[in-house]
Amino acid sequence: MDIRTKRNILFFSLIGIFSLLFSSYLMFHTFSYDGKNSSMLIASKAWSDFGAHIPLIRSFSLGNNWPPEYPLFPGEPIRYHFLFYFLVGMLEKAGLRIDWALNIPSIIGFTGLMIGIAVIAQKLFKDKRITILSLLFFLFNGSLSFVRFFQTHSVKEIMTNTTFPSFAPWGPGEITAFWNLNIYTNQRHLAFAFALALLFIGILLYIEKMPLKKQLFFLIPEVFILAIMPYFHQPILVILAVFMACYFVLFPHLRVLLLLIGAVGAMYIFPQLLPLISGQKTIHWNPGYLMSPPLAPLHILWYWIQNLGLHFFLIPLGWILAPARIKKITIPLLFVFIIPNLFQFSVEMAANHKFFNFYLILGNMLSAYVLIKICSCKYIGKLVGSIALIGLIFSGIIDFFPVYNDEVKTLQDIPANNVATWIKDNTPPDAIFLNSSYFFHPASIAGRKILLGWPYFSWSAGYNTDTRWSDMKTLYETTNPTLFCHLISKYHVSYISYQKPEVDNIHPNITMLESQAEPVFTGQENTYFIYKLSTACYIRG
Repeated sequence: MDIRTKRNILFFSLIGIFSLLFSSYLMFHTFSYDGKNSSMLIASKAWSDFGAHIPLIRSFSLGNNWPPEYPLFPGEPIRYHFLFYFLVGMLEKAGLRIDWALNIPSIIGFTGLMIGIAVIAQKLFKDKRITILSLLFFLFNGSLSFVRFFQTHSVKEIMTNTTFPSFAPWGPGEITAFWNLNIYTNQRHLAFAFALALLFIGILLYIEKMPLKKQLFFLIPEVFILAIMPYFHQPILVILAVFMACYFVLFPHLRVLLLLIGAVGAMYIFPQLLPLISGQKTIHWNPGYLMSPPLAPLHILWYWIQNLGLHFFLIPLGWILAPARIKKITIPLLFVFIIPNLFQFSVEMAANHKFFNFYLILGNMLSAYVLIKICSCKYIGKLVGSIALIGLIFSGIIDFFPVYNDEVKTLQDIPANNVATWIKDNTPPDAIFLNSSYFFHPASIAGRKILLGWPYFSWSAGYNTDTRWSDMKTLYETTNPTLFCHLISKYHVSYISYQKPEVDNIHPNITMLESQAEPVFTGQENTYFIYKLSTACYIRG
């Protein structure tokens, strides 16, 4: 083994070790478990997203959710890409504690993504400096949010900061919340999906010059990645379709294989897509992404300069300066950037951020290429390059500390949560609860379905939450037994819960509940009540 090979092995071994250690820290720092008190410890910035993840995981590990339905909106086929959380649920069902069950796949995904970035950057540019910079730019975003930070903070406050300076569309300004590491700690399936996408693209680049017979050995893994994406992460399908279409035109030696991948993959993809696209989710023309109107050219330019920082200039410049082969490999990025600026792919426009995140994952490599070229110039080049490097990672450094300094919230789990424990031990795994509260309902912790979880979750997945909310409120407040039983039968509700004091604008009609259902549980010092529906109500319904 020559010295060069040994150095490459050492280099990628160090990257692998760093990626694993950093990923492990990031995931366990934001989600862990207090075994002594049987409580989940969830970072406050991940609390809202985990309000959807935990019920989905537990519906597979403790409940009976097959064929899968969204446990926060039962009664219709699932429209959310659930496969990652199904895997987590199966790991917990096999005996892993929930923090390990979730964090292990999360760590594998984030580690795989970092290694994928390093491998592709090294294969394209064959320069370890570019590889390191590509990883650095991935971890520390280059937006101009540091400008907003210094409007209200000083340099000495960076390490003690607990809030993201920019968090649009839920905060002021136009720099979005989707550039910092928070998106990977909250959307645990995202890094894994990106890693699989890089693997798919990397395989194509690796076999591009091989004869067809050798290429066919890679047909099964490529089809597999493509086929699982509707249930693993739907936007990746669009991204991979863009790369496949571009490579079909640009790389003649891949055309036969790409046709086979597309044809075989379509047989698996289309049946999965039918329930996913049957709701309110529609792909439609909606230019402007999250920009505030009017969409004037200068406004569009300034929006993306704010969000991408120097990458806005360096990525296209890197493509212009890059060798011809790298131009061909990275040209799909142009479409990955333009398409989500013109089309909306779900009921929530903010969900388009995945396209821009992926654009940056590969685009950062072109920025790194330009930066190394600048630094290769004597004297002034190194000075300019150093200043540019600071500008490219400064916002990301500031954004790291709100994650690092984040506090944890405690969620009582079974058996510490006596309501969830009773539900787990005394109700069927496929039971549906009429719930008077939305967030982390005890039935969700026990793996049972609730009629309507926090509406944002179900709405963003494409469900009609307005009708469901209206019917849920009617069930609690109606004085009409016939209407009550009709809705109970319609939604297959078998248990009703309510608590004191009343929450989420629900005011239960206790007389109606007690006339149609049997009280089976009272807990939390006579403040939490569960009723079981009578068979007579189903007959009337």
